[in-house]
Amino acid sequence: MAETQITVLLKKLGQGEKDLLDDIYSLLYDEIKKIAYNQINQLNTGETLTPTVIANECYIKLARQNDINLSNKRHFLNYLAKSMRLMLIDTIRTKSSDKNKHIAVEDNISIVVGDQDVNLKWIDIDIQLNKVERINKQFSEILEYKLIFNFTFSEIAEIMELSERQIMRIWKQATALLMALASQNPPI
Repeated sequence: MAETQITVLLKKLGQGEKDLLDDIYSLLYDEIKKIAYNQINQLNTGETLTPTVIANECYIKLARQNDINLSNKRHFLNYLAKSMRLMLIDTIRTKSSDKNKHIAVEDNISIVVGDQDVNLKWIDIDIQLNKVERINKQFSEILEYKLIFNFTFSEIAEIMELSERQIMRIWKQATALLMALASQNPPI
């Protein structure tokens, strides 16, 4: 699939041709479902959430937006990363509510920082990613690609049009910032 094809369709979408959203989404649907599948496996929410549900919910949310700038595949993936993250956080909150205490949800994510394996809860990750985004959007973007989409450094480099080495350097800085923010407000 050509990146330029998606970019052309996204630019037309931005000019008001809303019917092109179906075409764009269908071009990326398998990729979106694969990402959703990886997230479900990481999160282990149970059988109530499927890759198809996540993909369709993200589409519905996107279709409801009127003024959103999706000028290229990178912007599109950023939007999906945020939508998917919010959906997963909502699922965790629902599963861990008082009336659902009997349902076990494994809501930790493990990040390798330096030589340590650090575990954070998804809700904590969401809070910290919002803080990181206010400080540095590029850090937030790379963290979302790696933590939410589970992209490789090579894939992130291609999307962001940077070298893989630059992405790895930024990743180290971004995870250091994420951990510093998390240590300022440790989870209860």
